[in-house]
Amino acid sequence: MSILLRFFLIILLLTNYSISSDIELKNPKTIGNTTIQTNRFGGSATIISEDEIKTSGAQSVGDLLKLVPGLSVKQTGGRGGLISVFSRGSESDHNLVIIDGVKYNDVGGSFNFEFVSINNIESIEVLRGPMAGFFGSSALGSVIIINTKKPSNKTQISLMSSFGINQSFKKDATGQTDGGTFLSNEQAVSISGQFNKQSNDILIGYVLSYDRVDDDGFRIFNDAYNNKALNAGINLSALNEKLQIKTLISDRWATVRYPTSSTGTVGTYSSTSGTQRDWRHLNSRSINTSYEVYKDNLIGFDFSYFFNKRATRDAGSGNVDWWEKKKNYNYYYKIKNSLFSTISVDAKVGYEYLDETSNYHANASSFATDYGHETYIDSIYGMLALNFQENFFADIAFRKDDHEYHGTTYSPTVFLSKYISETIKIRSGFSKGIKYPSIYETYSVTGLKAEKNQSYEIGIDFENTKYALSLTAFKSKTNDMIAYRGGSPSYGNLDEAKSQGIEASGLVKLENQLSIKYWFTYLETKAVNVNNVVQQNSFNFANWQDDEALLRRPKTSGGLIISKKHNDLFVALDTSYTGGRWDYENSSTRIYNDSFWDFGLYGDYLLEKDDLHTSKIFIQVSNLFNDKREEILNFTSPGRTIMIGFRYDTFK
Repeated sequence: MSILLRFFLIILLLTNYSISSDIELKNPKTIGNTTIQTNRFGGSATIISEDEIKTSGAQSVGDLLKLVPGLSVKQTGGRGGLISVFSRGSESDHNLVIIDGVKYNDVGGSFNFEFVSINNIESIEVLRGPMAGFFGSSALGSVIIINTKKPSNKTQISLMSSFGINQSFKKDATGQTDGGTFLSNEQAVSISGQFNKQSNDILIGYVLSYDRVDDDGFRIFNDAYNNKALNAGINLSALNEKLQIKTLISDRWATVRYPTSSTGTVGTYSSTSGTQRDWRHLNSRSINTSYEVYKDNLIGFDFSYFFNKRATRDAGSGNVDWWEKKKNYNYYYKIKNSLFSTISVDAKVGYEYLDETSNYHANASSFATDYGHETYIDSIYGMLALNFQENFFADIAFRKDDHEYHGTTYSPTVFLSKYISETIKIRSGFSKGIKYPSIYETYSVTGLKAEKNQSYEIGIDFENTKYALSLTAFKSKTNDMIAYRGGSPSYGNLDEAKSQGIEASGLVKLENQLSIKYWFTYLETKAVNVNNVVQQNSFNFANWQDDEALLRRPKTSGGLIISKKHNDLFVALDTSYTGGRWDYENSSTRIYNDSFWDFGLYGDYLLEKDDLHTSKIFIQVSNLFNDKREEILNFTSPGRTIMIGFRYDTFK
């Protein structure tokens, strides 16, 4: 009996309730620039709010994503190290990352979430599963949307500053830790409001924010991490709010240092000459315009620009310079809340054009050439949200993508949901995802096909004033995965994988403002169809073995947060569990990486609160018990980190 069938039987047992025609839907929020509304969506969506971010005790976006069922999040060492996110068993470069409407993925699809500080984030929206019908290429495993602070209706000033220490473990045989204590500090400021509050027609809102992180790492080696970001935006509303123009500019600079030799080997205490530095400059600009041509009918145009400059330096000969530019043009027509007797419709049709340019230059003598690429993707799409009598909903999307070199792909998506009572919703869906080959894969290889994923899921959500529960079962298969296997050609559509699992999350509100939030994932993955000469004789065969679990995806994971509020004091204790999983020691050898628990603590005390001001002091502790572990094999994770800070908000 398949996992989806078993789960469907569970749902039948849980949903023996009479159908209610009087359903109160709670202010559904539209996700991204789509027709998806959260409380009506038949797929799996998790929204992390600004309040949850502030009280989570998280230090990074990666820490926040660990709270989402279905996501396996792993980091190479300390802050600044690469954060890999595996959604429902997919690869770590199968997540489409959108920040303020701009697609931020590197060439090839990867993205290091450490390059985005959490201090000025307004919300994070996570859609699990393939979503190419709504978002296009790279939405193969998930879509992660990060929204920074936006202009507000009234003047708001926010300040945050925190200082603390990182503790490393006692010196070990490999010299990776030394038992030292190192400093860390973070600051953030933002101001938003309106320029002309008295105007009856033209309203101009603004936002300006700056945040920085300065972390000395957790080893005597130079593994420091520095990050700073500047965001500025202006929103204009005119012609009785028919015309909307929103602009945003963002600049991010990040540097992380790795105490390694040019071959990646950790050095010794007497010599840090092998320290490597990875520097990034991320710049994005976007403008979103829409005009209501007549009631609830909009025409719109979005433009975004993204520039990613990277430089890697080490004491050996591996210096690298690299940059990428993306320009995205999106023209659309949108209908909102169109009523047809018992059916209401939100619809959007559009044309999108992505122009991508990159250049890679290696200074080392062994890489004496430059190479780059310029390509485009043409897309037409349509999406439809149907509302039948406020208790049955359908989200439908279809997209046709034409890549300059890699052909045409079609991505249908259908999600259905139904409220069978005021508190219970059942849902199901089918979706596809695609990811076109990257520049590195196509530089010397022609004829590669897009990687593809198709997924089925079924779920149930329950929520009342005291309890919330969400259960989802899914099953997916990924085809035409591109892999490097040496020889000629070096890359090919070689790999295939299957995954299935169950996700659970929920909330329990007890007496005296005590609550428990929990999440759990059961995941089965395996590589399939790899019994061929190319695969079996490959030098990195450890990565992909027939009918064996995929690397770095634990079968079981989960956690909970227990929080308590008493007068002006708030305390939250969190714990997460990562089950054992396979990793690789070298190109031919797999090693099983042990399971581990991680504990954290957050607390704040409210100093002042009225209609105009809020101020509080807080403490956050990660790795509370200073446990030693390796999220990724051979990368020691940091010890205990203790941060003490102050947060102030004012409203006028």
